Amino acid sequence: MNYKYTEIVDYLRGEIEKDSGSGKLPSIRGLAIKFGCSNSTVIKAYSELESLGLVFSAPKSGYYIHRNPREHTETADFYSGVPSSRNLPLDSLARATTLTMEEKNSSLLNYSYPMGYNLLREHLLLELHQPDLALDSVLITSGAQSALSLFFETEKSWGKVLVEDPTYNIALSMLELQEIPYDMVRRTREGLDLEAMEEKLKTEKYRLFYTMSRNHNPLGTDLSPETMARVVDLSRTYGFYILEDDYLAELSKGPTFFSMAPDRTIYVRSYSKTISPALKLAHVIMPPAWIKSIGYRVTYLNLSASLLHQAVLLKYLKSEMYPRDMARLKEKVKQNIMIFRNAVADFPFDLHVPELGFFASLHFPADFKLEALLENLQAKGHRFRDFTGFTRSEDKVLRVSLTRVEPDKVNASIRELVREVHLMRGEKDDKNKIYL
Repeated sequence: MNYKYTEIVDYLRGEIEKDSGSGKLPSIRGLAIKFGCSNSTVIKAYSELESLGLVFSAPKSGYYIHRNPREHTETADFYSGVPSSRNLPLDSLARATTLTMEEKNSSLLNYSYPMGYNLLREHLLLELHQPDLALDSVLITSGAQSALSLFFETEKSWGKVLVEDPTYNIALSMLELQEIPYDMVRRTREGLDLEAMEEKLKTEKYRLFYTMSRNHNPLGTDLSPETMARVVDLSRTYGFYILEDDYLAELSKGPTFFSMAPDRTIYVRSYSKTISPALKLAHVIMPPAWIKSIGYRVTYLNLSASLLHQAVLLKYLKSEMYPRDMARLKEKVKQNIMIFRNAVADFPFDLHVPELGFFASLHFPADFKLEALLENLQAKGHRFRDFTGFTRSEDKVLRVSLTRVEPDKVNASIRELVREVHLMRGEKDDKNKIYL
């Protein structure tokens, strides 16, 4: 008989009976060191307990006490930035698609035009109420990511790209994959570090400053009008353009850089978060200096979006369904934010909760064991995401996606998060527990 194996099983049963609260059990390596045995002996012990329904394993995380198997069948997803399918206007888009197809316009099944569907472009231009803007300044792209990639890649001889830290993780990945030189400037809950930004502008040549002025991802914050006005002044002084990602326009308030300085702003608006990522559409309004080079690239690189999707979007935007659906979405988001705000009231550190938006952020001290918190919550069916991939700093922050979880589960999950934080703040070292 392998007495080490039975000794480990007995030890783990004792740990399960004590159940200190986190639910996490010692690592395989830690137990192997403690009992002087191989990893396979520990795995055998855990496998027996797993077959009895006493523990469960979480990939790349370890083993946890299985208090109630049903608790782990559905995860509360505060991690993903993908919109909840429940909130997308399925019936309205089905109606818009039917109305579009009933017109029997076979040209919509053909190749698109380089700058996009003219009827959609004209509608978007009229909605701006800016008579000085030419139709040539309006571009339809196959999603916001395509638009960002297009401008990152264009006119590279004009200088580097400046981005916020933190910023949209996909934008950072684009810059690195395309080997486009870039620098970062700090953005916090209070706003941009304008002094550091100007110091960079004095010593480097930049063509673009990429920013999310409203509902920043991942911070969830808005820039103040005063900060934005200063950035506009800097753009005129140092010659860069502002690449503004307004990915959540329907749920955002306050000015945009485009509304303040259309001559210095490349405005990108996506429809993925509020209408449908499946349509894969965004529109761009660009200053005259970019029209020629962008027009050339979209003509010869085949970057245009589906004509049929553009026609469906136009039909939807012009209908009474669009404002009705957006009003319903706002109410759903407001409800979740209100519940979140109440549930997080006892959170002991700094945080930001938006008035209306997709993301909140929870900020932790440098010495807080954030990875352990994430593991504990994951084990209990609550999935959260830190700022890894969004920043180059060592800041310990959670981005909380506010729209994918139903209201009752928002309350339960966030209160559990706050409870875990308080437990971890007050916990004392226990020499009998090994977490290696």
